[in-house]
Amino acid sequence: MIETISDALSYADKRDEKLSRIMEKLYSAAQPGAVYGEPVASGNYTVIVASEVAAGGGFGSGLGFGPAAESAKEQAGEETIRPQSQQANSGGGGIGGGGASNGRPVAIIIIGPDGVTVKPVIDVTKIALAGITAWGAMVMALRKMRNAKKR
Repeated sequence: MIETISDALSYADKRDEKLSRIMEKLYSAAQPGAVYGEPVASGNYTVIVASEVAAGGGFGSGLGFGPAAESAKEQAGEETIRPQSQQANSGGGGIGGGGASNGRPVAIIIIGPDGVTVKPVIDVTKIALAGITAWGAMVMALRKMRNAKKR
């Protein structure tokens, strides 16, 4: 039993180290360098691109121990009585996870002799998808209302 507990603790330590490395990589995306691009100077003007950065993830792990699987003789109906010291244990564990990050420009900052100007970057695709989604939701709601009146 002591070997089983030490194995479980060793597995948990390795799992925690892996999760720590993964989380460090994930959070490294949330730095000012990821949000603001390198300034580009041209004449009296400096241009900086500002971006939206999003990251997310989920992780999980499991660990279990229990009695060893029954032998073929025991499964056939023959009972074998073993002392507690001879009973074997088995176990297993696993770890899994996933994550994603995304970045897109949202504004251009222009610094010049006239001051600072911020110009938004308009994402036409995002606006079109929002419109299509809203239209689809309205069509579904109208169909439900029409079907409710018919009943």
